[in-house]
Amino acid sequence: MPSLLLNGAEIRENYLSPLQCELLLRDLEAYKASHELPLIERFESGRSLRYRVIDGDGIFQSLPHVVSLYRDVLALVRGLEPKLEPLSNQTAGLNVNFTPAGGEYRWHYDRNSVTAILFLNSVKGGETEIYPHYRIYLGRWKDTGVQRFCDSALRRLKRFVRPLVVEPAPGRMIVMRGDRCLHSVRPVEGEEERVSVIMSFDPPGRIFLSEGDLDSYLYSKNASLNRDPNYRG
Repeated sequence: MPSLLLNGAEIRENYLSPLQCELLLRDLEAYKASHELPLIERFESGRSLRYRVIDGDGIFQSLPHVVSLYRDVLALVRGLEPKLEPLSNQTAGLNVNFTPAGGEYRWHYDRNSVTAILFLNSVKGGETEIYPHYRIYLGRWKDTGVQRFCDSALRRLKRFVRPLVVEPAPGRMIVMRGDRCLHSVRPVEGEEERVSVIMSFDPPGRIFLSEGDLDSYLYSKNASLNRDPNYRG
C-alpha cells in the first residue's frame, strides 16, 4: 500500500460519472420514501453528530447497486493493500449518510484500517477535513485509556496544523487510513442534503472491543451510551 501509507489519504476524482451518481441518488431517494431513516444527534465538544443514515443491514437488504459499488471499491483498495476485506460487521461496513442543513460529523478516527468516502452530490459547506497520519497509533493498546489520552491531547493541538479539506462533488472519493487520520465533516450550509457512501475495510481477524456500543451510538436514535465509546473514560 505504498502511496496510501505515504500520504495517509488520497483523493480520487470522477470515480463515478455524474450519471452514475444520479442513478444511485434515485435509488436512495426511493429507499428514503419508503423507510424512516433515524436522525442521529449527539452533542460533542467542538463538533457534534447530526445526520440520517442507512446502515449496512438496510443496504444489503434493499440497495444492490450500492452493494455492487462496495465490491468494486474493494477491488481498488486491494490494489493498495491485498489483504483487505469488507468489515466483518455488516452494519458498520457500508453506510449511506444524509447530512441535512446544519448537520455535521464529529472529529474521530475510524475503527477500521481503510475507509473510502464517495460523494454523490455537491452542496455548500459539508467539507471533509482530514489530518493525515495524525494519530499516535498504539497498535494492540488502541482500546486502552493510554490511546484515548493520546487522541484527546492531539485533538486539542490540531488548531496548529492545517488540515486537508475536501469539498463534496459528484463522483469524488476519499480513500484514507481511517484509523490513523483524524477527520470530521464541516456543517452543511443551504437547503440541500449532503449524500455520501461510506465503505470500510480491514485486514481479516481484526477485533474492536466497543463494537456494540459504537453501533448503537452511530446508527440508533436511542444510544446505549450518551458519549462516544471511542473516547469515554
